[in-house]
Amino acid sequence: MTFKYLIVDDEPFARKLIAAHAGKIEGLELSGQFGNAIEASNHIRSTAVDLVFLDIQMPEIDGLKFISTLKNPPAIIITTAFRDFGPEAFELDVVDYLLKPISFERLLKAVNKFFDRTSTSPAHVVKSQEATYVYLRADRKMHKVELSEILYIESLDEYVKVYLNNKTLITRESISILDQKLPEDQFVRIHRSFLVSIKAVQSIAADGVDVAGKTLPFGRAFKQSALASLKVRM
Repeated sequence: MTFKYLIVDDEPFARKLIAAHAGKIEGLELSGQFGNAIEASNHIRSTAVDLVFLDIQMPEIDGLKFISTLKNPPAIIITTAFRDFGPEAFELDVVDYLLKPISFERLLKAVNKFFDRTSTSPAHVVKSQEATYVYLRADRKMHKVELSEILYIESLDEYVKVYLNNKTLITRESISILDQKLPEDQFVRIHRSFLVSIKAVQSIAADGVDVAGKTLPFGRAFKQSALASLKVRM
């Protein structure tokens, strides 16, 4: 399987180096190189892209703000000369955070993380307005789960917990993949670690939402888009 990738960086030398490194890795195909996020955004709207190597400090709009503008962003590997943005970047669920100058070995390690994340998925969702269920692999079998039964989903390091009305399932699926596949009119990402059923939200405060008697926090990078999906102004 071949994955298409973009390089978005305002430094020509940085783009050239990343392209040279990535060109050595089987399974990657360069889809485009751009010096700013606006050109990259136009490309992503018209062309399917699986992975983006993304600089942070660029003209027009910086890389982290660019990620937040994408409804269903591709996988992101940050490539930057600055250490300070790591926590904010990982809040946006980036695959990895690479510091320049980037060696081939370090970039290969990041790409392997991407390959691991996109390997055969243990979950299957029919994404449409009529979708009513999802199959989740847990306990060595596939569970057919009605979407109406899901209260919220929590990411915990190497696995994800799916909280249902009457039980909890543990799967190795990533929360980002589930976020992309679940119907966006029924579920909303409020935090790097939490995806909630809109129907299950009991109350909303400035710092988070209440679901099933538990308060789940907003992540700074997700709060505004989450409030928009919940149709609330705070």
